[in-house]
Amino acid sequence: MFTGILPVVLCLVAAAYGGKDKPVFSDEIKEIVQTIHDECVIITGVAEEDIANCEHGIFKEDPKLKCYMFCLMEEASLVDDDGTVDYDMLVSLIPEKYYERTTKMIFSCRYLDTPDKDKCQRAFDVHKCSFEKDPDLYFLF
Repeated sequence: MFTGILPVVLCLVAAAYGGKDKPVFSDEIKEIVQTIHDECVIITGVAEEDIANCEHGIFKEDPKLKCYMFCLMEEASLVDDDGTVDYDMLVSLIPEKYYERTTKMIFSCRYLDTPDKDKCQRAFDVHKCSFEKDPDLYFLF
């Protein structure tokens, strides 16, 4: 459904603001991203400030933020019925310019996505690790 926005949805992908390498997206992609963001904010009740702080390495230990991160992947059809993220699908949709860095970043963090944790905690752990691996590439919308 929303697979066309995966390069952005990754919250782990694409670059962000300031000194970061920011990609340009079509208005259609921006609209889809905004729709997913808005839906996940409503579902989780996360504060916009907490989302924005992640791009600066401030990952608040808040269940709403953690579930927002999972919601993005779920709404982008990157999660199966059991709550398992399809990382291979995720990286297959990354723009070529970011593919190598993103693949390295994601696959070096996906080990944190373990079944002994709930789905929101797993998403949070992978996001936080991804920021630590490549803060200039990490993005959360």
